[in-house]
Amino acid sequence: MLSAMKGTTVRREDLDAGTRARMLALMQCCYVGVSPERFHADLDAKQWVFLLHARRTRELVGFSTVRVAEEDGVEVLYSGDTVIHPDWWGHKTLQVVFGRLLLSRKLRRPFRPLYWLLLSGGYKTYLLAVNYFPRTHPRRDWAPPEGRSEFLRALATRWFGAQYDAGKGTLRFDGAHYRVRDGVSPIDRDAAAHPHIAYFAERNPGHAEGEELVCLVEIRGWDLARALARSVWGQLRRFARRERDASRIRVGT
Repeated sequence: MLSAMKGTTVRREDLDAGTRARMLALMQCCYVGVSPERFHADLDAKQWVFLLHARRTRELVGFSTVRVAEEDGVEVLYSGDTVIHPDWWGHKTLQVVFGRLLLSRKLRRPFRPLYWLLLSGGYKTYLLAVNYFPRTHPRRDWAPPEGRSEFLRALATRWFGAQYDAGKGTLRFDGAHYRVRDGVSPIDRDAAAHPHIAYFAERNPGHAEGEELVCLVEIRGWDLARALARSVWGQLRRFARRERDASRIRVGT
């Protein structure tokens, strides 16, 4: 029951030049304004990389980068550049490999708070958080506990300085920064009818120009187990549909 996409987790320093070049090309395929200097600087600031390959051709079709840090006695995982080629949207492989890393960090120190710092420049990235983790801040249908908003503002200010707008809760990088290409994951009429997408657009009206909504996601053990189960179940359903369609073709020939 293998997915058509294979996900692996590697240390950033283990990436070879060819893989880094393919990662850059994939970013430039889906984003405007991606400079090699900016891309490599972001990559070199991370420790882990999730690589997503087409299982049949071994082509790189997606990736995500992660930094792990300790802040004020809690562990924070920070997602950097993340992209999946549009031909491969809908697969749950990235969720599974990221969930494995979260699980490994949680099992190491089960009673230490674990948070995921996420910059959402597009609604699909935002949905990765709110669809799987109910204690995502900000979100339309959950109020954070006392002190959570202050922690997020202080963390983002330390890490991003004046680029972070604490009043809006968004980040706009200095100088040239990339944005999603026109026509890639637009908020059309159907998407805008989704309550979480509408909320994302309201909180980050500058997303089309590369502005990013800064989110803090609390990772609890139960939520993580449920998220992994949903991702695996999604992969199984996709495999079952593919097998059913293939059997219909065989019967019809």
